[in-house]
This record gives sequence, structure tokens and C-alpha cells, in this order.
Amino acid sequence: MKQNTDQFGINISGYINKQFGLGEGVRSNIRAVKTTSIPFVINDFNIEISKHIADAAQNKLEVSPDNPYNINLVQINIDKLPSVLSQTDKSYFENKYNIAFWAWELESFPEESKVFFSLFNEIWVPSNFCTEAISKVSPIPVIKIMHAIEIEKTNFNRSDFNLPEDKFIFLSMFDYYSSIVRKNPLGVIDAYEKSFGKNNSEVLLVIKSSLSKEFPKEKKLLMDRIGDNKSIILIEEILEQNKLYSLMNSCDCFVSLHRSEGFGLTMAESMYLGKPVIGTAYSANIEFMTVNNSFLVKYEMIDTGDNYSFVGGKSIWAYPDISHAAELMKFVLENPEEANKIAKKGQDFVKQNLSPKKMGEKIEARLKFINEELISNRGNKNSKAEDYLKFENQLLQQKIDKMKTLLGVRIKLQFKNLQNKLRGRNRKYFWE
Repeated sequence: MKQNTDQFGINISGYINKQFGLGEGVRSNIRAVKTTSIPFVINDFNIEISKHIADAAQNKLEVSPDNPYNINLVQINIDKLPSVLSQTDKSYFENKYNIAFWAWELESFPEESKVFFSLFNEIWVPSNFCTEAISKVSPIPVIKIMHAIEIEKTNFNRSDFNLPEDKFIFLSMFDYYSSIVRKNPLGVIDAYEKSFGKNNSEVLLVIKSSLSKEFPKEKKLLMDRIGDNKSIILIEEILEQNKLYSLMNSCDCFVSLHRSEGFGLTMAESMYLGKPVIGTAYSANIEFMTVNNSFLVKYEMIDTGDNYSFVGGKSIWAYPDISHAAELMKFVLENPEEANKIAKKGQDFVKQNLSPKKMGEKIEARLKFINEELISNRGNKNSKAEDYLKFENQLLQQKIDKMKTLLGVRIKLQFKNLQNKLRGRNRKYFWE
């Protein structure tokens, strides 16, 4: 990639045109930057993720092969960073002020992440919840830049989804890649049936999921729980953006009984559309959801156990109160006037506080500060080639340390150490 480190601006990279939450996250930052005077280009690392995550069909963003500006914004979470870095020329990061944008859903940040801090100058996150988790272990600044929400007029209605016109429809959404346990659609079904029983002719619960081809066990768990309840419909399909928003707009109430969220994008989007939103009163969503503008569900804190990757049972999250959620679902159905008043407050809050213009102002102020105070005054000595080499060595050492925990490797090391002791040697394997 061609570079000109004298130019002030930002190179934005991420899941640019991918149709899932992290893709929408980077597009929200692009929307925000577009409202500013900051020059920018969009880079695509052609990140190889599941073939079942489609490209956005509309509003496809134009990408550039170059990163000409002096600031990089790399919007890739830590799980995919190693593969991205292995496919990217290190010159992309050299002599740049490098910013990572990470979202994280738990109060504990994984040990595996620490190696990545040496590659970046600061971290951006979408919520205070993420700030608290990451700043506990981060040696570099952690800055909150919330997602910018803006939805154009939707073009589809209930008939396009074969949904009935005469029923009150609850909607819940989840992505299998984001953990069915964390997103907790089974809890939504529990609350729905507790409130309305089975096969209720007045209501409908729509569960929108991603494709389940790589998650057969989780899909079976969901289908077994739905069972023969004909008032629950599963839509398993990748919808282009306007159609997805149209589905959200076609329903009467959005429900999320999540265990934890790093932001809670679908809740914020539903509020933007003027829908009553019922959600667990825990994690990042309470930064835009209050008792005045939404319906918050009580919860207890429990251990994550082995239900979430990276943390190995060393964190906690919420267990939403199913009975309380059921009460709120029934209240929204039976008190439409009051529910809509609360929904209108939610809509006003999101439009005022999470607009691209407002987020753009914050991004512009931060980027100008970086350029004037952190780059110009220091001669732009950030992210030199030796920094990248140091990072590569740390990443390699992390892989070796992890390999040493495997049973077979531990036995080999113990045998080698015994031989060394008996023969008075200090031989090592080449990878030690």
C-alpha cells in the first residue's frame, strides 16, 4: 500500500461490507466520519470469515488499496487479528498512529489480548462497559466512541415476510457466531410462553437468526425448545440491510434477554425505529436504555462457566429474570398507549445522542488532538518497524506457551528435562 505519512486523515479497515454486527459497527464509524471534515479512505483486508456471512447487497462501500493518511483505525476484534496480520504487509502499520476498535461482552478481558497492545497506540470501544473491561489490562488509552445509528426509510412490510397483519409480534434476534448462550433466545422463549402459553392466536414471537450450518447442536437446541408451538416462527436467513430493518420495523416489540452485550446494536436500532424494547438491565445497553425510555429486565449475576471462549470460566454475566420479562411482555401488549410513549422517548434519545453527526464531532475532536498533540509534537515516532517485530515475537511466544500446556507436549518436555538432569546437559527443543 502506498503511504504518505505527512497527510492528516484516517484509514478505516474492518468487515467493510459484511452483513453482521461487526460489519455494521465499522459502517457506523464510516457514517460518523462522513459528517466531518476529516479526509478518509476505506481499506478492506479481505478477511476470511465464514462463507455463511454474506456481503451487504446495497450501499456497498468503495474500498482503496492504499492507506495514505497518518492514522489507521483497525476495526477487527482480537479473535481475527492474528489471521489479518498474517495476511497484511507490516508496512501498513509502520509510521502510523494505529487505533484498534474492539467490542467486548464480559467484565474480564482475555489474557490472550495483551500481546496486541504493543501494536496499537490506543483502543476505541463502543461503550463504558468495554472501557471498564479493557482498561483494567491496557497499557494504552481506551476511548469510548459509541456506534452511530441511522436508518433510512424501510421498504418492506409484513406481507414480504409472510407475517400476519392481525397479531402482535415480538421479535428477538441473535447470531450463532456471537454465542447462543450469551444472546439467550431460549430465555426469550421461556418468557414468551410464561406470559402467553403455547399456540396463542393473538401473539407471535419471531426469532431471527444467522445461518446455522456451522452450528448444528445449537440449532437443534433451539428447535427442540420451540417444539410444537406454532406461535413461534424462526427466520434463518441473511437479509440485506434494508430488509433486515424492515423486519424490525414490521414487529411491535423487540426483546433481548442477553447475558451481556458490548453495545447492543439491535436494541439501539429498534429504539431508533420507535419500537418498545425489552432488554436485560445489564452491560452496555443500559448506557442508552433507561427506565424512562425502555423496559429493563431484572437479573442476577452468575459465573459464565465454560460457555464463552477466551475467558475459561473466569468471568460473570447476567441471568435475566424470566418472570419479570414475561410481565413486561404482557404489559407492552396490554398497554399500547403507555408502551408507545416510552418507545417514543427511546427513539428521541437514540436520534439525539447516537446520531452520526454527534459521534462524528467526537471522532473529529479526537483525531485532531492525535494529529496535533500526539503525532506532530513527537515527530510521529509511533509504530516503527522494530515495534512490529517485537509484536510478532510476542505473538509467537504466546503460541509456544499455549502449546506447552498440551498433554503430549508436557510429557515430551518432562522426558527431555529428565534426560538433561541425568546427563548434566541443558538441551532444548528448537521451539523453546
